Amino acid sequence: MRVTLQPPNAKDEFFLICVEQFMRVVDELDLEKRKSKIIRDAYHEHWFEQCADESYQFHAPEFYLTNGVARFINGRHRTLLLSRHLEYIPMALTNMDGFPISPTKPHPTSLEVLESISVKKLTGDEFFHFPDLPMLYLGYDANIGK
Repeated sequence: MRVTLQPPNAKDEFFLICVEQFMRVVDELDLEKRKSKIIRDAYHEHWFEQCADESYQFHAPEFYLTNGVARFINGRHRTLLLSRHLEYIPMALTNMDGFPISPTKPHPTSLEVLESISVKKLTGDEFFHFPDLPMLYLGYDANIGK
């Protein structure tokens, strides 16, 4: 499936994240807050919007860093599902240590973690190839409002 990213929120920035490295720094208690206890091998239809060219726009998981620990805004389910199939996934970083993303304000540990988990910063114009999985209605998703 050919995928682009939905435009980020005002100050979010997209990064291509190494899932293995990300899982080493994610707050496990935060990750367990996901509402889906069982992760089916299927996409929630509300994570994507189909484009005129038959590609899809994807609502990327959003996270932030605090003292080098990653916590989610949303996208726990998406991250876990995609981690089964992809080594790297696009994600949106919302802030570091409570500040908009900037190399001067965050805690040095957060900067080191960002460097260790990110393969590269994304422009938002890239195309990605996601696995061809069924797209289903998996129930109401409060993060997306549908």
